[in-house]
Amino acid sequence: MAPQIAVVGSINADLVVQMPSLPGRGETVRSSEPLWFPGGKGANQAVAAARMGGQVTMYGAVGQDAPGEMCVASLLESGVDISAIAKVSSATSTALVMVEHSGENQIVVTDGANQHVTFDPAAVAQADAVIVQFEIPEDVLIQAGKSSTGIFCVNAAPVREMSNELAELIDVLIVNEIEFTQLGKPSGGLVIVTAGANEVIAYQDGEIVAKCTPPKVAAIDTVGAGDTFVGAFMVAFASGADVSTSLHRACAASALSTLKLGAQSGMPTASQVEAFLQTYV
Repeated sequence: MAPQIAVVGSINADLVVQMPSLPGRGETVRSSEPLWFPGGKGANQAVAAARMGGQVTMYGAVGQDAPGEMCVASLLESGVDISAIAKVSSATSTALVMVEHSGENQIVVTDGANQHVTFDPAAVAQADAVIVQFEIPEDVLIQAGKSSTGIFCVNAAPVREMSNELAELIDVLIVNEIEFTQLGKPSGGLVIVTAGANEVIAYQDGEIVAKCTPPKVAAIDTVGAGDTFVGAFMVAFASGADVSTSLHRACAASALSTLKLGAQSGMPTASQVEAFLQTYV
């Protein structure tokens, strides 16, 4: 049976511009024509989890505007339950995504509707896993952790100081290597540290329990690759797969997601990941 996944988090409209190289401090560069895509770490992870076979409900907020409609439509198209998404008076949160031709990126996220995320604790408590990120207020994260009766996963991005109250609720912490260092290298519970195209390491109570090197692909856009990893890992892990198996599925899904422009556009389905897993060891 597919795991029930509750994603409590951000929904953004992504304004994407491409350029030969990312600008330095004080530098102006020319870009291609701007493009709009649905995004936000919460929405991205919800789409990734749904495409990987999870039964996903999104708890978030959008404005009463065209960007919000675009974001909600993308979630619905990917099979995410959108019935709990609130429409608020604030504008839909927006991310300015600058992508250089190598696939590397820089992102600026604005406040907006994401600051008004609410959810029904009783509904969230029914999920096999609850996923949150750091683009929404910490009091909402803590409430989600206290409501969760399944696996509580925190993707601590974009990184900020984390309270002890939140840390004590976490079952699975997923961070990149920079976030891992900035958080003080947390050691309790299951901690997964990603490193882009380099080796992913899983620690259980400070000890290495699994590793995985993502397959090499000709990346076009790495935006959303980390979110794809989170969604894919949690669907596998909440389904009963061990850490190593879950890592390998997540690494494959993450690699595949970089082959198209836009955070959600290239997120693979479970069948696509299965086929891809047959091509590398």
